[in-house]
Amino acid sequence: MLSTRDILRKIKVVTNIQQICKAMKTVSSIKLKKAEESVQSALPYSLGIKKIVLTLTNIERENPLFKENLDAKTRAVVVIGADKGLAGSFNTNLLRHATQYIQGLKGDVVTVPIGRKVYDNFSYKKFDIDSGVPLIGGTPEFYTYAAIADHLVDLYLKGKINGADIIYTHAGGKVYTEQLLPISKSNDAQIEEEQTPQDMIFEPSAGKILSRLLPRYLRTIIYSSVLSSVAAEHSARVAAMSMASDNAEELIGNLETEYNKSRQTTITNELIDIVGAAEALN
Repeated sequence: MLSTRDILRKIKVVTNIQQICKAMKTVSSIKLKKAEESVQSALPYSLGIKKIVLTLTNIERENPLFKENLDAKTRAVVVIGADKGLAGSFNTNLLRHATQYIQGLKGDVVTVPIGRKVYDNFSYKKFDIDSGVPLIGGTPEFYTYAAIADHLVDLYLKGKINGADIIYTHAGGKVYTEQLLPISKSNDAQIEEEQTPQDMIFEPSAGKILSRLLPRYLRTIIYSSVLSSVAAEHSARVAAMSMASDNAEELIGNLETEYNKSRQTTITNELIDIVGAAEALN
């Protein structure tokens, strides 16, 4: 049985941990609100560009980003994670899903990790890592992640990869896998297909518009996925820190009960010693 001094020391340690967890929960709650606002702000542009692309692909399918590179044997996989832990099962679920998906692919795979946790995990597993942009934190900048889309397009057009996928955690907490390249209508399943008016005239041609629009479209997909992942990370951290705070509160209560019992036992033993000594004097 622990001494009263040891129990008091444990209560102090757990109390300090609880205060840290509460502070982290508060900070993550503020970051979560900002992340959700960023997701909502980017949504109109994201849906708008996807709708335009879908309209144009109804009449134009000659862009090389629509065609499969059958000669290439390597596939690129972008995985978006976090830089830090203490977010419950956020990183664990993502890395498990990504690992299973990568190991299930046929042929060679080159990974593009975004986030320090993903990079470290893939390095440990000896996955082939092409290039990655660590998710440092704060507000993700569009052009930081647009470089990844441009890099993938360059590899695809040069015939070095036969396709590209992206794995990320949605704001709701579910891990998603989407195909980036080659671009297909499955990328826009959430948008209702509209009939392109027969008398619509494009200037310049639909093909030239797509050649300029598709790289931006891929940039938007990656950036939107990063925003969703950041929101999901903060949401998971808020939940984890809330649970940790509750568990610390329960543990402190148990330790205080144990302390009171230990103290009562000590007092009782001292009284017994006093009574015994008094009887011996008599």
